[in-house]
Amino acid sequence: MERQLPARLTGLAPIVLPLIVVALARAMTFTDWAVANAFWAALLFAWLVTDSLLLGTMVRARPKRPGLHASLGALATAGVIVLFGAAEPVRASINSLPQIVVAAGLTIALFIGWSAVRFAIELREGKDVDAAVIAAFPQSMAPVIRFASVESRMMRLALFGWRRAQDIPVGAIGFSYHRYLLPMIWTLLVLQGIELAVMHFLLLQWNPTVAWIWFALGMAGGLWIMGLAQSFRIYPVLLTEEGLRVRSGIMADLLVPYAAIGAQVSGFAREQVKDGGTFNQAVLSWPNVMLALDHPLRVKPLIGREREVSAVAMRIDDSAAFTEALAARCYGAGK
Repeated sequence: MERQLPARLTGLAPIVLPLIVVALARAMTFTDWAVANAFWAALLFAWLVTDSLLLGTMVRARPKRPGLHASLGALATAGVIVLFGAAEPVRASINSLPQIVVAAGLTIALFIGWSAVRFAIELREGKDVDAAVIAAFPQSMAPVIRFASVESRMMRLALFGWRRAQDIPVGAIGFSYHRYLLPMIWTLLVLQGIELAVMHFLLLQWNPTVAWIWFALGMAGGLWIMGLAQSFRIYPVLLTEEGLRVRSGIMADLLVPYAAIGAQVSGFAREQVKDGGTFNQAVLSWPNVMLALDHPLRVKPLIGREREVSAVAMRIDDSAAFTEALAARCYGAGK
């Protein structure tokens, strides 16, 4: 554990330290010295931002060199911050330097164009929009892009997922798990809405700005939960030609080959469900199906670290039909 913590801190340092440098450089542009020496403050700000982001990209790419696309992405990000991130007097000084403005503009345009071409290629190869966006940008930007992609997907599901049919590919059989879950989520949303309205009213009496920030955050959280609820309905557990596809909305998606399924566990105890080697798909409920695996599989949930699992626990609305269909598929696969 003591070794893991420094390793994690070392891995975070190339991300956190450049952000700290950029924040401090921006704060410097608001000082009296920067106002009195806008030209030198502009050059210092541009150098600190560009150097820190580029060095962070180089460190994250070790032991290899960062690719040209990744380096260009760091420079383009620096260009956006340099052009728009400083205080007004320093920003005006930057805009009066055509060399900086042209270089930053060309770098941003080249990076956007290159990423757009990569995005089009990924789409042509059959990837969905979210996966294509992540693949189109450098790996150093993947966490930010993935976060934005997840948030965008949640908002789309919350606002436009009401009439969307369940995602069941041709040849697969879908088994729902949302009927027990959705009433609890809708109840939670109603209670959250009441709390949001009361808190908004109380905060308005104190500070309207804080009240509206609280309201915006509460609405975003409510939409996120609504999108998650829609994903539970849209993405059921599947029996496909390749194997059992265990899904928990967009939170997790694990393909279990039929050959990897050992046996169905009956009368499982709390310790088995809570064990770190069990992938528990049931949300806010107790599972009614549990499968032991012949060999461990790796699962990467939306939230949390990647890990190996040796058992799968699920809550299926019609567990009897699921068990029968799974047995038929396993026998068909030679189990």
